[in-house]
Amino acid sequence: MMRRIMSWAVLASAAACAAFAMHPRAEAASAPHLYVIEYKPGSAWKPGIPMNKQALGPHASYWKRLAAEGRALAAGPYLDIDGGMAIVMADSIDDARAIVASDPAVTIKVFNAELHEWSPRIRGAGDLPRPQ
Repeated sequence: MMRRIMSWAVLASAAACAAFAMHPRAEAASAPHLYVIEYKPGSAWKPGIPMNKQALGPHASYWKRLAAEGRALAAGPYLDIDGGMAIVMADSIDDARAIVASDPAVTIKVFNAELHEWSPRIRGAGDLPRPQ
């Protein structure tokens, strides 16, 4: 009798583990996701004009606000080509798309944006370094 109870307990435990693995907890499912936004020159980009002379003031203000709200993890220009990237937290791909669609540089077509959901597998310690 005791063996039968132990067998049922082992089976029940294994089933619970399998169910947990197949259906993550609700808290994990509702956690924010990370998205990378890659910016490339759009149709309103002025070729031959440095990035700091493009119409990007409202874009910079927008990203500073997102950072202050805790939604932007990092954003900035590439140093070797025109364009840049940003990493943002959002609850869903639709929320991330709304962030991109509301970006002033995208709405006035200075930048085209490409959005990707991102899953960092390797994390280093500390903050991102700032180039001098």
